[in-house]
Amino acid sequence: MKSNLKNSKIIPLIIILLMLSFLLLSSCKSKGSQRIDTSDAGKHTEESERLGAGSLYENDSLIITGSTTLLEVTQKWSEEFMKKYGGKITVNGGGSGEGIAALLNGTTDLADSSRLIKQEELDKAKSLMLYIKEFKILYDGVCIITSKNVDVKELTLNQLADIYMNKITNWNQIGGLDSVIVAVARDSNSGTGEYFLRKVIQKDYKEKDNDYSPNCLRLQSSSDIINQIANNDNGIGYVGLGYLKDAGDSINVISVKNDDNSTGVMPGFQTIADKSYPIARDMFVYATGKDLKPLAQAFIDFILSDDGQKIGQDAGFAKIS
Repeated sequence: MKSNLKNSKIIPLIIILLMLSFLLLSSCKSKGSQRIDTSDAGKHTEESERLGAGSLYENDSLIITGSTTLLEVTQKWSEEFMKKYGGKITVNGGGSGEGIAALLNGTTDLADSSRLIKQEELDKAKSLMLYIKEFKILYDGVCIITSKNVDVKELTLNQLADIYMNKITNWNQIGGLDSVIVAVARDSNSGTGEYFLRKVIQKDYKEKDNDYSPNCLRLQSSSDIINQIANNDNGIGYVGLGYLKDAGDSINVISVKNDDNSTGVMPGFQTIADKSYPIARDMFVYATGKDLKPLAQAFIDFILSDDGQKIGQDAGFAKIS
């Protein structure tokens, strides 16, 4: 009888111990093979981007130098990139020529340029055993602007060339009032100035001896040209499309014709993207080396992404994608 009583007490205890052991083992197995919920994979909150993606390049740095036309949009790209992915990006202006020179000298990682790299620059890169990589990043248009008192509405490419070579000196020669033309241009280090020289004055390099007249007022930035044209009479100048939004109605924008038999075209996102505007151009970033360092490649990938191209359009350029 005592033996049966003892057994009746032990058996429930054993059962309880077995159940506890089973539960403990199940718990350990559950923690060891816990399934990660991926239902929201790729959906990042602002906080997760700041703490996760934002730290990807926190110990890396990047220097970008060059085109003043691209200066503002590159600063915006850099700010947004650093906010999302980290890194330290320094953006310098100076002009396209300055940027490419810095790239060849090894003092910048990327060079912004509003013109194609020149053959002599490629030759120097070759002599330094540098491999040049070119990235087309946006489209832009060189917009022809005049002072508010000028009543000329359109010009041909040949007329523009003659104005800047001082062959046409008075507005009355091209249908305007009797006033001496004040031609304003960018300085010699400007990619925009170089492009205008090649495209308009030298007629796509068909007349390579053509050059700006010494009478042209040469200025360092597009902002300087806007201010000069807006605050003086009888002026004509040129700026990238993105600068028009800051000028407002302080200047006139005129249409451009390929020749006398063509229809004048105004600069805009569509006419620049489809190249129907006669002075539309590509914008570039240049780098050296077949393989870019991770931060440089990530930055270029970003500016070519939908988000990067949207920033470019908001800054006044036409998207390439």
